[in-house]
Amino acid sequence: MWGGMGLNTLCPWCCVGRVARMRRRVLGYVAFEARRTVRVTVCALQFRTTGRFSENVERASRCLEDVGRVDFALIGGELSLNERRNANPYALLGDLARCHRCNVVAPVDANLQRFRAERGVGYYSMHVLDRCGEVVGVQDKHHFYWKEKPWYRRGSETRVFDVDGLKIGLVRGLDIVYPDYTEGLRAAELLFFSTMAVDDVMLRAAGRRSVENRCYVAMSSYLGDHAGMAFGGNAALIQPVGGAGTERGEAGEAVLLQHTRGEGSLCAELDLDYLHELRRSSEAREL
Repeated sequence: MWGGMGLNTLCPWCCVGRVARMRRRVLGYVAFEARRTVRVTVCALQFRTTGRFSENVERASRCLEDVGRVDFALIGGELSLNERRNANPYALLGDLARCHRCNVVAPVDANLQRFRAERGVGYYSMHVLDRCGEVVGVQDKHHFYWKEKPWYRRGSETRVFDVDGLKIGLVRGLDIVYPDYTEGLRAAELLFFSTMAVDDVMLRAAGRRSVENRCYVAMSSYLGDHAGMAFGGNAALIQPVGGAGTERGEAGEAVLLQHTRGEGSLCAELDLDYLHELRRSSEAREL
């Protein structure tokens, strides 16, 4: 299993006892629930993964060390392609969250292997772990490529999760191109999106959903070769613009706050007051 490997060797902070963890959890959540977050720092990581899940998570840890403090980190780009059979990825991802004291969003495939005896077909999911390393949100994918359909079970619902006072939605792969899916995430202020793509179709779809839902989008794409195809990266932080009384553009547009096709860490402080103003002005025009 993963418990004695990986980040614990890199970050002594992860090795504290259960009592200290509980104390941090209580103090941390009191601080976060005492106020409504109006600004949040988000980081989207994109890099070429190796054949070992543990190495990929350690690579993400080094990237976050270089970045510094963030509230949310998207370790996307189908990070979990290389999960080992019958392995539990939560231990390493939990260590990552605790070590860097941030909420971690990542794709997880291991359901298929861990629950093979119970389910003939597993789920293909996006997960969010809080700063204490606890899984606080799971969203199963709804739409699949034909090669994926024999292996995965379709998700039955979409949910918006409240983490640190921020309303977030989780999107994976083809789900981004289906408005009926993202319609269920209208309440989310930020969508986290992980995907694989050989062109800009997913990037353009993410921009459209940002406009339709009037929300920020953080995305990361798989970078490298897989199943005989070369996948180009498309990491981005996307913001809807426009609305009455603003100077950031016309209504119905989206802008790339940051974007890269290669390896990198994209970080930005998202202004939720601006987003709420945009939503209010857009709703007023629709009356």
